[in-house]
Amino acid sequence: MVNNRFGHQRYHRSMSEHPPSGPSAAHGPSGYPAAPTGFPGAPVGSPTWPSPSGGPSRWPTFLALALAVIASGLAIVGWFRPSPPLAAQPSKTPTYTEQQISDARNRVCAAVDTTHKGVVLQSGANKQDAVSSDPALAEGQAANARLSIISGSWYLRDHLDPATPQPLADAVRHLYSVMLDIGANYLAGARDADQAQSALLSDGDSAFARALGLCK
Repeated sequence: MVNNRFGHQRYHRSMSEHPPSGPSAAHGPSGYPAAPTGFPGAPVGSPTWPSPSGGPSRWPTFLALALAVIASGLAIVGWFRPSPPLAAQPSKTPTYTEQQISDARNRVCAAVDTTHKGVVLQSGANKQDAVSSDPALAEGQAANARLSIISGSWYLRDHLDPATPQPLADAVRHLYSVMLDIGANYLAGARDADQAQSALLSDGDSAFARALGLCK
């Protein structure tokens, strides 16, 4: 037979004489454990994530973009803007002393005389029957004539100074220009009887006469 008294006493000892009047602090209103509100060890009541209103302002970015657009516009305007015209520089005509003019005249006149002598000598213009009947000698004489004409034109050009009187300087420039044309045509196979070459030879004789006359 079961001892009902012993069982009754054991039953009462295992049960609390003062049952809880409400949910404990560790439980929620429903009686289940409350959900954690933050990371372990975090202060109570401290927010887990920062507030959206506390982020950096975007105004500096917008201001930088606006300044970049303005600078680009000013650069484009400056690129296509026409440059101001340069002030005209007054022309300065060089002046020479009487001694400089005289020295320049004597120098170019000596060059004209030397060139004329060389052309006459090498072309055989002052010799009767100057052209040799030997083909080889005739070709040598023609080569010397071409050399005297071309080298003589360069010689005249190099001896023409800026202080040379204008009429004489113009005559010498025309002379060495005609001599270069004659020499180039000879090298290209032109003959004295060719119309163009004949006209140049006549012009060369006149240019020599004019330059020699201005040097007297």
